[in-house]
Amino acid sequence: MGLELVQKQLLKLKMTPQLLQSVALLQFNNEQLADYIRQKALENPLIKARESDYLPRYSDGEARSTTEVIEETIADSADFRESLHVDLHQENAQSPIRDAADWLIDNLNDQGYLDGEPEQFLDRLNMSSDAARQALDLVQALEPAGIGARSLPECLLLQLKRLEPAHPIAERIISEFIDCFVTQDWSELAAMLDTDETMILGEVAVIRSLSPVPITARQSEKPQYIVPDITIRKTDQGLSCETEDAYLPIISLDLASYTDYMNEADKETKRYLREKKEEADWLLSGISRRKQTLAKVAELLMQEQQRYFTEGKSSLLRPFTMKQAAERLEIHESTVSRAVANKYIQTPYGLFPIKKFFVRPVQKENGSISAFAVQEKMKIWIESEDKRHPLSDQQLADRLANEGMSCSRRVVAKYRKLIGIGSTAERRLK
Repeated sequence: MGLELVQKQLLKLKMTPQLLQSVALLQFNNEQLADYIRQKALENPLIKARESDYLPRYSDGEARSTTEVIEETIADSADFRESLHVDLHQENAQSPIRDAADWLIDNLNDQGYLDGEPEQFLDRLNMSSDAARQALDLVQALEPAGIGARSLPECLLLQLKRLEPAHPIAERIISEFIDCFVTQDWSELAAMLDTDETMILGEVAVIRSLSPVPITARQSEKPQYIVPDITIRKTDQGLSCETEDAYLPIISLDLASYTDYMNEADKETKRYLREKKEEADWLLSGISRRKQTLAKVAELLMQEQQRYFTEGKSSLLRPFTMKQAAERLEIHESTVSRAVANKYIQTPYGLFPIKKFFVRPVQKENGSISAFAVQEKMKIWIESEDKRHPLSDQQLADRLANEGMSCSRRVVAKYRKLIGIGSTAERRLK
């Protein structure tokens, strides 16, 4: 076979360094962007970065520098329990149950396990056993999956139940046949579960991929002060939306020095200076585009979720996806995703990830409804149920279906735990 010279025409997308920088800038939050600007100022003699003298104000009216706030936060930062408390208070849970869940979080051991039954930690709160179990369910619904477990098998089961698709065989292995990990007689286990050994080995691999101490990753994270990227305020004129770029170093170009150097420099130095000038221009342009994109996304969210930002009830959040936002703004969905990644929004009701305000719809016959509205509807039904015959998850799913909302029993159980409500058995009056 002889050699042959063939010419082909190919269409490829090549990411230039400038385009890569723009993508990176867009997905940086304010803290990351501030660090990036400082690094570029060290590398590029034409970039000047001056620290902002922005003073965050608190409810007492006293102004403190950003440096002081960060130092206080690092000095006072607690372990993983602190972030669990923050996550807990973002859930739409009933107050007495949420308070009990706070107490349970404080009593987690350093591995994230609860060393005992919830009742023994909540006895001073005079809570019933059912209420204590509901508080534990609320803790166990937090991230990471496995938190609040009372044993290793329960920790693994909590993780398995979060996986999609479900792994019922793996759940049975953990619940009923965990000793098989000692004997490793997989063929016998396959016979007992009426399946083949290949299936068993696959499920065992899934189990082994789980973490016996899921809190480890969260503990290893350095405590950080969360700087909001967007602030939405209520004013006499209505809602206002601002990008919080005042936290960022003030960046400028030293054009006077550039002109002086260019007049006196040799050829190689001039080439170097032109590259640095182009790099600095791209940085300023990229920061400007990032601000514009983030502001557009935030303003659109403020409009779409206006009732929430006015009243502060999660049940008022409307179904609204990143795809819909991208279509409205005439940009790519990945641009919206990068614009909100790892960023936080300060609202009149607390500090939240921006992603919280993109709400997946639950399908209805005549449209869609948010998951938060479904949870609120479930809460109303459960509060008015006959406590001698409480509603099961399937009955709740059936009621939702009767109102045109499609939710599986498994999803209903997930929503129930998120709002701190126990199972049918835990709610039944004895």
